[in-house]
This record gives sequence, C-alpha cells and structure tokens, in this order.
Amino acid sequence: MEQSVLFFCVKCNQLKTMEQAGILFRTGYYRVLYPLGCCVQCEHLSRAI
Repeated sequence: MEQSVLFFCVKCNQLKTMEQAGILFRTGYYRVLYPLGCCVQCEHLSRAI
C-alpha cells in the first residue's frame, strides 16, 4: 500500500486507508508521512456515547 493513501486513526491507533477516514486533521504523523484522523468506526462509536 502506498503511504499517501493511508492515515493514522488517533482513537484506535492504527493505519487505515483514506476510504475509512471519518475526520482528517491538518497535522502529520510518522515524520509527516501519514495524516492524523479518526476512522468512520471510531467516529461513530464516539458519537454514540
């Protein structure tokens, strides 16, 4: 997988594909290789609480 199609979910601490992104932040991670964000599943769980 190319690194430009991945982001790091700050809730579940995993690299995921951009298709799974619920929220993307304008900061970077791993030497600015991966954007930070929250995946759709974690975003949904956060809103349910």
